[in-house]
Amino acid sequence: MWSWLAVSLSGIGAIAGTKHGHIGQALSYKVFTFVLLAVIALTQSVVADFTYWLVAGLVVSAIADVLHSLTQKRTLYFVCFLVAQLCYSKAFWLQLSGEMVWWLFALLLAACIVAFFLLLPRLDKLVFPVVIMGMVLIQLAWAAGEVWLLDPQLSHAVGFVGCSVLLISALAYALNCYRSPIKGAYFWVTGSYFLAHALIVASLTI
Repeated sequence: MWSWLAVSLSGIGAIAGTKHGHIGQALSYKVFTFVLLAVIALTQSVVADFTYWLVAGLVVSAIADVLHSLTQKRTLYFVCFLVAQLCYSKAFWLQLSGEMVWWLFALLLAACIVAFFLLLPRLDKLVFPVVIMGMVLIQLAWAAGEVWLLDPQLSHAVGFVGCSVLLISALAYALNCYRSPIKGAYFWVTGSYFLAHALIVASLTI
């Protein structure tokens, strides 16, 4: 309980720092939030193989946030975000066994195609990176959804919701940056981003 309270307060600190443009404060709280989440994941009574992939995703996500805040080289933090999502994906794919549920993939793909065409007029040279990021996020949400559908437990449902929120957070970030500014973007984008990571880790503790 106390660990999750600390995660919540740290996330609020990151949001507040982002709101007021305090880069150092925001970055410190972001990294600390990822550290807390990693500690929660590694201190469970049972630490499975896929847990280490989740922790790897948290570590790479922290690195991506540092690069995003301190460097203008988009390629570096973009690659880190992709690697983090692939680590999460590996964690969920490791939990799968049995037949695949293809309708979920089709549903997620259709939703992302609609979002892509909404953004297309503003993307210009960013079309390729957005497509790559979208596909990686789709397969992540699909993997988490497959785990839940094949073994409908609350923990798996929480993991799927977390991956779906991460997908929505990325969409909100893209809409805010490339289509039209979202009122209170600092809250919605940053808040949903950390909520997604927290839910993914929470799937280990329920």
